[in-house]
Amino acid sequence: MLPLEAPVSPDNTAAEVAALERKVAAEPDDAEALVQLGLAYQQRARETADPTYYPRSEAALRRGLRLGGDRLTIFTGLASLAASRHRFEDALAFARHAQRLAPVNATVDAVLGDASVELGRYRQAFAAFDRMARLKPSLAAYVRVAYARELLGRPAGGIDAMRMAVAAGSGNAENTAWTLTQLGTLEFDTGHVEAATRAYRQALERLPGYVHALAGLGRVDAARGELLRAASFYRRAIAKVPLPQYVIALGDVERVAGREGAARRAYALVGAIERLFRANGVRTELETALFDLDHHRDVRSALTRARAAFIAAPSINAEDVLAWALYRNGNCVAAERHSSRALRLGTRDALKLFHRGMIERCLGHAGASRAFLDEALAINPHFSLLYAPTARRLAR
Repeated sequence: MLPLEAPVSPDNTAAEVAALERKVAAEPDDAEALVQLGLAYQQRARETADPTYYPRSEAALRRGLRLGGDRLTIFTGLASLAASRHRFEDALAFARHAQRLAPVNATVDAVLGDASVELGRYRQAFAAFDRMARLKPSLAAYVRVAYARELLGRPAGGIDAMRMAVAAGSGNAENTAWTLTQLGTLEFDTGHVEAATRAYRQALERLPGYVHALAGLGRVDAARGELLRAASFYRRAIAKVPLPQYVIALGDVERVAGREGAARRAYALVGAIERLFRANGVRTELETALFDLDHHRDVRSALTRARAAFIAAPSINAEDVLAWALYRNGNCVAAERHSSRALRLGTRDALKLFHRGMIERCLGHAGASRAFLDEALAINPHFSLLYAPTARRLAR
């Protein structure tokens, strides 16, 4: 979830939540306190990845709405919450409610743009981000400019914008650490492993023990072949916040290191975490489909889920996963069509290019396949612990 302007006191959201809960218990009709509590629950969800905060946030915001709370803040908060649950049509509808109340508002443009990106409405999304940056240059605005540039195949410009986001700073330590971690990920995704390492370590200086930075260091150690150190970083991250993507990454490290039992245990945990997210209103079809496709599990069901995810939110990421699902199920003609659309913005994403290279190989287009695989490796030779070795072998 991309950050909005921090709605709670700096650096101690847990204490802020506790204080607001006490206030609401004492004054249950305090609409303003309910709204602030709903937003604080979302920040806690960001910090802990605990999806049980989502229904609590929704209940507080909706109760605040019934009691006459500030409608602009509430609709913006509901839009952000819906986006966090991967319910992007709902997010867009709430954002439009907010926009009718405040046609010129940077925070409204943020949630409007976020939802539009995931729905594949890129022109609308980028226009919203541009308005936001003009209205209120800030960490939240520069992060979105960075993401837009990355999508448009301008990774260097994305890195520049993310550095501007870091320089802009935030009153909330988690938002600043998150931004440094995103800078590290942009650096890693363009093959700059040392620069990525520096950014992840800076995030840990800003917020010691920060989960996403620990996982980032796991990723760079895996790229260097330091699999024991990589597994250690992933375990430290998971012990704090068991996010599915980091549990999967740990399983992949264990698998590549030859520790099959440990890999199976990690992969088994993924299902339990995903069920918890679904129970709290989060759509997980896209993520579970990709996990199953990458690990050769129930590819027919994965295709069904990939289609459902794409229909609900036809972003280029969903288009790419659908293409990969079609490839895994042997329908390479349809896969090529969706892969072409997944690359239509010019995004320099090594994994998407790898997928395209494998699809071209399936179609018997050897030259095109090697070209896409070469391009993926040129962007980032460490783009995937599982697939980079395959790309190197086939690109020869």
